[in-house]
Amino acid sequence: MKQKRPRKRFANVLVATDFSRPAESAVRRAVGIPLVPHATVHLLHVLPEGMPPKIRARAERKAWDQIKQAASMASAAAEAAGNVGLVIIPEVVTGQTYVEIIRRARSSAVELVVIGRHRRRAIHDLFFGSTAIRVIRNGDLPVLVVNSKPTRSYRRPLIAVDLEDASCAVLDLALRVLESEVTTIAVVHAYNVPFEGFVLPAFSVQELDGYRREFQKKAETGLAQLLLSFADRGVRWKALVRHDDPRRAVLREATRRRADLITVGTHARSGLSHVLLGSVAECIIRAARCDVLVARPARFSFELP
Repeated sequence: MKQKRPRKRFANVLVATDFSRPAESAVRRAVGIPLVPHATVHLLHVLPEGMPPKIRARAERKAWDQIKQAASMASAAAEAAGNVGLVIIPEVVTGQTYVEIIRRARSSAVELVVIGRHRRRAIHDLFFGSTAIRVIRNGDLPVLVVNSKPTRSYRRPLIAVDLEDASCAVLDLALRVLESEVTTIAVVHAYNVPFEGFVLPAFSVQELDGYRREFQKKAETGLAQLLLSFADRGVRWKALVRHDDPRRAVLREATRRRADLITVGTHARSGLSHVLLGSVAECIIRAARCDVLVARPARFSFELP
């Protein structure tokens, strides 16, 4: 029997705050996830560019007062969650919000960015994206999008994988935000049957069933092999294979299981391709009722202005 491998905890986290209720929920969640002793939590507020000097000076003073209050709240919430001795660093900067989040995260060697989700603005978000989605599109760090006020640590996680190269990173990331008491985790993989519409008229019922089973078996085998490589994590993996669109499959499974966290990976696409093709991760962020944790490919790079 394999020896159980301990779960790695975060040592350096950044939380973006605009002092709203969703941002407060993000701060509370960030200081409540598994952290190493004396971990660092950056609280970042970004002021917009172009303000007249007098207005900027007042805005900066107010922002510093608010972020210091947020830091005090974060310290109390961390202690209540058992994360004692955190180093909380408040920062107020000026610039474009998503750019400054990525800039500070990179310069401070942050391991996780945490952002609260605000109400959707459908047309604006479709073409430009919310702050969270812009950070995910352009950054190269994991992002936790907090959708609700945290009342306890995550208990019903759902992990979505596509069996591509990043799937191991998705599983690793999910384990890092879960307490060791969570020992049963559902993992869903959705697959499609290529050219199903074209072969339907040409195949008999038996041939079509065999054609579909071929891809189902491939999906089941791939997921089983992936989870076998994580057999030493002290987790009972529940494999779920669905013949469906991945966005629909993940959201349905999350609803059915009353998931409090969805973890998903995303690819290094940006710009118009997201508008035309969509993104599984972005669709889930917009539609999910629970928090969403997004892993980014390490090879992706965004050049800061």
